[in-house]
Amino acid sequence: MALRKLSLLAGVAGVSAFVSAPIGGAYQKPLGQESAVANFNCDLPPVLTPAGDGLPSGQSLFSSEAALLKQVKRHQAVVRVPTVCYDDLGSFDEDDRWAPFYVLHDTLAKTYPAVYDRMTLDKVNTFGLVYTINGSDPSLKPIFLAAHQDVVPVADESTWTHPPFDAYFDGEFLWGRGSSDDKNSLTALLSAVETLLSNPDWSPTRTLILAFGFDEECSGYKGAGKIGEFLTEKYGDDGIALILDEGGLPVQLVGDDTLYLFPSVMEKGHVDIWADLHVVGGHSSMPFPHTGIGIMAEIITALESHTYEPQVLKNSPTYNHLVCLARYSPEESTDIADLLKKDDLKKLTTLFVEDGGKVARYMIQTSQAIDIIQGGQKINAMPEVVSLGVNYRVAPQDSIPKVQHNIVKYVDSIVQKYNLSVKAYEGEQEYEAYVAGLPLEDRVAARSDVDYQGTLVLRGDEKSESTPVSPTSGPIWDVFSGTIQHAFAFEGGKVVPVGEIMNGNTDTRHYLNLSPHVYRWTPSRQRGDENIHTIDERVRMDSHMEMVSFYYDLVRNFDAAEA
Repeated sequence: MALRKLSLLAGVAGVSAFVSAPIGGAYQKPLGQESAVANFNCDLPPVLTPAGDGLPSGQSLFSSEAALLKQVKRHQAVVRVPTVCYDDLGSFDEDDRWAPFYVLHDTLAKTYPAVYDRMTLDKVNTFGLVYTINGSDPSLKPIFLAAHQDVVPVADESTWTHPPFDAYFDGEFLWGRGSSDDKNSLTALLSAVETLLSNPDWSPTRTLILAFGFDEECSGYKGAGKIGEFLTEKYGDDGIALILDEGGLPVQLVGDDTLYLFPSVMEKGHVDIWADLHVVGGHSSMPFPHTGIGIMAEIITALESHTYEPQVLKNSPTYNHLVCLARYSPEESTDIADLLKKDDLKKLTTLFVEDGGKVARYMIQTSQAIDIIQGGQKINAMPEVVSLGVNYRVAPQDSIPKVQHNIVKYVDSIVQKYNLSVKAYEGEQEYEAYVAGLPLEDRVAARSDVDYQGTLVLRGDEKSESTPVSPTSGPIWDVFSGTIQHAFAFEGGKVVPVGEIMNGNTDTRHYLNLSPHVYRWTPSRQRGDENIHTIDERVRMDSHMEMVSFYYDLVRNFDAAEA
């Protein structure tokens, strides 16, 4: 039966072994090391139901109408604060756009009194929040649950059904910028821990850390970057048992009896490429056939004419995902099982992409998005500088230097046509080493012209390589997976947690040295149906309640675990 009949991922967000160490170093196994995933057969650990701590169940606490309405008020308080991360934010003391973060911190203190009473709060680099409650057994490594405070800007409030910072609740959805990404996680985490700490008889055996960055949407260097340094100094490399942040994919029900859930165990790489075109301007009454904007338009067309190829890599998370489907849903995945047996990765890739759609494609393909174009200062003066920003999320079969060099190749005919000089990534040693290692026929020939009509300057920014793969076996994964199976259990069915690839990037890239067990998963059935980063972002509050219950149970299960 074809994969389409599995409703794969409906509703979302041969390879070189080289994976360079991401920010902060890493302890996970790099993709391509066969030992990391050899003999994977998708064994499931036992379901892990919290017990023995005298606490009420999450189901009893978070399933009532009163609990829902209480949670709506909590989430509204957080969503109403416009903590927007702009790419051009200045210093904390000079840019007034940071002011809402102070308001958010005051709001959190009022909303979560037990957290502020019983946990130690460290403010890192002004706006980073790190809450800690020490466990009674210092030999147990802490668990670290993360989210971020910031949201992306709103382009035009008039296009929204409900104002983006009103946090309107319609009885099912709570609407607002950040209601899903990622204040959804922030509110749920604090609410779960507030519930635990409101019980005076509960104290943790294992240290619990909550940490919230404030510039994840701007790559996280001020927030999570500094929080990572703070936690490294306190706990050391590999000093934390588990790190859980936002991410993952929506659930997948196969047949009537098998539910697959997809915490992300690795992230694709990331690089922003900036192209600045410098040309001669002049009066618009005597225009050139193509102004700088026209030339840049041709460059954009050239880039968008070249897309990257998807590829299911042997022993990658996506490959293992398909192994799980073949094992637990054999009647619905006969094609998958056959291709796995034949080791036909090419056809497996085609099947996965054709039947999984855009979301599946971009799990295994480098993405390219033209996001920013700037040029021109006056309506009657031709532009002298035109700038372009292109966002890439780099799949592990590619590399950042490869992506950079491809741009040089793809625009070469335009460079020749308009007699431009090119300054490509000057001083970027990894790029220069990559080009030096290419065969001569794969390099772009240097030009000998001296009478250039303009200059194209290319530079790479915000770089991070694909992360290594976190384990999907062993005692830490067993507690994590067992809790997922418990939280999403349904009568007559089986729940199968499966590690997958994260299309985007999270604050965890700044935490990789702290633990080999780094997972990116928002424990929600509706992940991806919520218009993140666009008009009418919203979150289903019944799904949000599941998140609160899951975090509550996860803390309890890890607190009882000896691993």
